[in-house]
Amino acid sequence: MGDEPRLDVPPRPASARPDDPVASVPAASVRPDDPVASIPAASVRPGEPPRRPVRARRPLTPQSLVERADVAPRTAEAETVLRIYRRRREQQAAFYVAEMQDLASLWSEGDEDDEKTLHALAAAAGLRTKLGRGENRLRDAHVAVTDLPACFARVGAGELPVDWFEWLLRSVLRLTSHQRRQVDERVATWQLDAIDVERFYRELRLRIDWYGRAAVQETPREQRAVHLTPSPDGDGTGCLTVVGPIPELLALGRRLDSAARAVQDAQRQALETGAPIPFDLDGDVAREGRPMPLPALRYAVMTRSPLATGGVEVPEPAFRISVVVPILTLLGRSHAPATLDGTIPIPARMARELAAKAPAFERVLADPARGGYAPAASRTYRVSRAMAENLRLIDPVCAVPGCDCNVMTVGESDHIEEFDLEHPARGGPTTIENLHRLCRRHHRMKTAGLLDPVRDETTGVTRWRIGELAVCDSRPDGDLVTRELGQQLRRAWEQYEADLEFEAILHSGALDESPQERLDAIEEQRWGEHLLEYWSRPDTGGAEPDDPDGPHGPDVPGPPGLDPRDGYGPPPF
Repeated sequence: MGDEPRLDVPPRPASARPDDPVASVPAASVRPDDPVASIPAASVRPGEPPRRPVRARRPLTPQSLVERADVAPRTAEAETVLRIYRRRREQQAAFYVAEMQDLASLWSEGDEDDEKTLHALAAAAGLRTKLGRGENRLRDAHVAVTDLPACFARVGAGELPVDWFEWLLRSVLRLTSHQRRQVDERVATWQLDAIDVERFYRELRLRIDWYGRAAVQETPREQRAVHLTPSPDGDGTGCLTVVGPIPELLALGRRLDSAARAVQDAQRQALETGAPIPFDLDGDVAREGRPMPLPALRYAVMTRSPLATGGVEVPEPAFRISVVVPILTLLGRSHAPATLDGTIPIPARMARELAAKAPAFERVLADPARGGYAPAASRTYRVSRAMAENLRLIDPVCAVPGCDCNVMTVGESDHIEEFDLEHPARGGPTTIENLHRLCRRHHRMKTAGLLDPVRDETTGVTRWRIGELAVCDSRPDGDLVTRELGQQLRRAWEQYEADLEFEAILHSGALDESPQERLDAIEEQRWGEHLLEYWSRPDTGGAEPDDPDGPHGPDVPGPPGLDPRDGYGPPPF
């Protein structure tokens, strides 16, 4: 029995439950040649994940790599596979390691929130990405250098692919720093330069699951959230996603269903008695004579019912919902989309329907070349309501480069050049050119002097100095379709001028035919019809054109002549 394979099951953590994945490992997964057979149980310390080595059956060589790629050796495809492998092993690995080391230098555990935000803004500027992505990259770089140094070194050596390391990073984010180092120590001993990708992912999941599912995934309570996602198709729809514990969502769904059924019964009764119809949003119930379907009623009840806030008074919205509709779209002369709250495209038909129901319109002028909104001006410190509406169009998201926080409703107007309350003439004016909208966090940082914007009055470009870390420029937003419609208007005007010129030529008679030209055209048409009729007859058109004995032969005289008209002799061709 001493030579038989043995399976060493790691001790269960104190927090493990009977149904925890680590409670049992199927013995059928152990093969006689599995390296785990040689690992003694004593090598696993209580409270630590197993130290099972992961080795490949054969080393990774150019020949074995080509075989894995399932291409023929010594072919162009095989050479391409090897080039890709070498490039990712050498060039991509070196680039990735250098970038992560630079990013890690911007992170410090002792940084305050504002300092971390400044570093994330600087990272986002260098990466040319959004602020959220910059924050994630800083965190990943810090974890890679601090908690996963052994695996990170193997990335630099070209032995651990970057994609695999990124997966390792995402897998350990919910572990403690000590647990990450335990995983790092074990994974770094694997034969990473030879095992296949499926083996790596499978073995890594087993190591992470050892800590229990709570260390890998958020609890249902932690995942409570509501997300609004506009349709990527720009069809005027969106998706509201509610995430949370299933008992709570099940109860919510049942309450919503009960309310929808009660409203449906009330609609049915109102149709029978002639009473006012509840929740008839678009008049479809009265027009069609039947109640709304339950899915539509669930939506109506959910979107039209007041929200309970536990006695907390909710202030009235400071701004209206803004729909920017190009004038040509409004007139039906173009199908260019409109925008909802400055960032969400909606189709032209929906924009026209919203405009038809609007009690009033506000005209917004835009530069036809670049789409910038025409400004309004004021000499007071307080931003007027009209100016605030204009600013919301210019800055629907926070004006700080990289920040994607929507400030259409929750945001603050800020003077780029500070307003001097004691001497207004010396400070920055309250004009659209000197204003932008910021999220609350970045407005506070700008007031504290951590962010310093300067706007070029000529170009409208704002140069942001992010502490002492980075400098980047941002251009003002504009209407998304004005420039396109401006080009259409220019082409339409050029076509209109060309039509006017052509009509003038027609009226001048320069293109009129002379009497003789008209007679010639009539004669040509008469002869053409005569030839067509002759060669279409069965006795003249049935043979091949090159048949010497056929009706097309060289001795055939062809169709008989026509009686000449006055002033004409032979055919005019």
